[in-house]
Amino acid sequence: MRREEQAVGNVPNRTIFVHDNLPVLRGMDSASVDLVYLDPPFNSGQEWAAPIGSEAAGASFRDAWTLSDIDVAWADEIEAEHPALHHVLVAAGFAHGDPMRSYLTFMAIRLIEMQRVLKPNGSIYLHCDDTAGAYLKVLMDAVFAGGGGGIPQRDRVAADEGAQRREAVRAHPRHAALLRERRGADVERRVGAAERGPSRQRVPPP
Repeated sequence: MRREEQAVGNVPNRTIFVHDNLPVLRGMDSASVDLVYLDPPFNSGQEWAAPIGSEAAGASFRDAWTLSDIDVAWADEIEAEHPALHHVLVAAGFAHGDPMRSYLTFMAIRLIEMQRVLKPNGSIYLHCDDTAGAYLKVLMDAVFAGGGGGIPQRDRVAADEGAQRREAVRAHPRHAALLRERRGADVERRVGAAERGPSRQRVPPP
């Protein structure tokens, strides 16, 4: 068997699942994945539709969350087995209401499984924006530091979709970002950023 065709845990390499990722993750062996990249909903509160004329025309997605979107078993599992994570969700509910708590619960139960399937030196990249980005960073700390993975390395890379370079910048009202957690030994935390918008303010190098 060629190297690129070898199985990774109990899942053959290059396998594509078209499915809710939670049951798929729960069927995968622990510590079997080198890299996870996820581009989930952002909790924008909007309805999104594929452009007319595209291959996906007619498809739509509601990126707005309520308690009815959440399986009660998820919340029970988090409260019983992941108390730090539960406290984050409760705090988010107090500060931003049920929609934010529902969205973060949806994310948290999946991050738990992603932490489990990652190898000891594996990495995860989460694409988000500033709608829920701060809470997602705390969720990832709770999952990866409290889930047996040790204190993680975290990088935050803010993406400027029109730029061909990265530069250090001051805080900007709106941006997209990649949050990275890496299991393994303690390492220095770094921040790289390239904010979006004409009001970008550069920070002089140290």
